[in-house]
Amino acid sequence: MRMVLVMIAALSLTGCGLVALPFRVTGDVISVVPVIGKPLGAPIHAVGDVID
Repeated sequence: MRMVLVMIAALSLTGCGLVALPFRVTGDVISVVPVIGKPLGAPIHAVGDVID
């Protein structure tokens, strides 16, 4: 019964924005790093855009 409730809660929280959030945050954090941040952060952030 407990596992069923956990699964229902997990399914109700799923969505494109929730899945894309880690990619967007990681891309933004990496973008702050001098010199290599922009080239590395842009593709990761783009993955979040594709998910949405």
